[in-house]
Amino acid sequence: MSEHDISIDEKRVYADRTGTETLLVGTDRGLASVAVSGDQIGEFALLTTSEVRDVAIHEGTVAVAGPEDVRVGDAEELAGTGFGDATAVSYDGDTLLAVGPEGRVAAADGGDWDTRGIAPEARGADGALLATVGGVYRVTEDDVTYSGLDDARDIAARGPWATTSDGLYRLGNGWLADRDGDATAVAARADHVAAVLDDALYEHDGDAWTDREVPLTDLAAVAYGANALYAVDSAGTVAVDAGHGWRTRTVGLPGVSAAVVAESER
Repeated sequence: MSEHDISIDEKRVYADRTGTETLLVGTDRGLASVAVSGDQIGEFALLTTSEVRDVAIHEGTVAVAGPEDVRVGDAEELAGTGFGDATAVSYDGDTLLAVGPEGRVAAADGGDWDTRGIAPEARGADGALLATVGGVYRVTEDDVTYSGLDDARDIAARGPWATTSDGLYRLGNGWLADRDGDATAVAARADHVAAVLDDALYEHDGDAWTDREVPLTDLAAVAYGANALYAVDSAGTVAVDAGHGWRTRTVGLPGVSAAVVAESER
């Protein structure tokens, strides 16, 4: 986000805070960035104007999956990689993984893509795990293997956690059902996990689940920042709770597909 996207008053607020973050939101209209300081939501900027299906971040490098290609860069300047039409992206350590609509799973290898295997209709990815219509798949160095469940909607590698049409599952001695319901989105950080079930947001703090009563409906994505929980609805309204209750701001970009915290500065 450039400086002209933030008002003078907002800059003063940011300067007085201990840290700022940038939330990246993938939408049908493009990739948006939203500046956040504590629970103060700044202005947003539209960084790209083509459909975004998934977003991943690793050490400041952003990867965006879309109908044209997987594009990589510093969010404000993304370059094509030659992968082609992509539905999901993730970073497994330093390795960028991408999945195409026909199920091809590949890893970026220099300027080329190394095909690892096939996974059916990926809906999301995190680390080496893929959430697909056929369940959860794991990407290895030379293969893609089925790891259980059915009709997986989203995945969090920390845990790991997976959402399905039947509920929220955590991987232990096999996939163990943790909460029943129509689960659509999940995010995890340390001992915290947030999940959307039946269009309600729940968070586990390591001891128990809590209904977070977010002031949004039709939730599309959740994400964790350094000290905040984010929720985004399908119409493009962002909500953030940094410990003092929810604050919201409308981005106004429909068809939200993913949200990740791209930057944390302290």
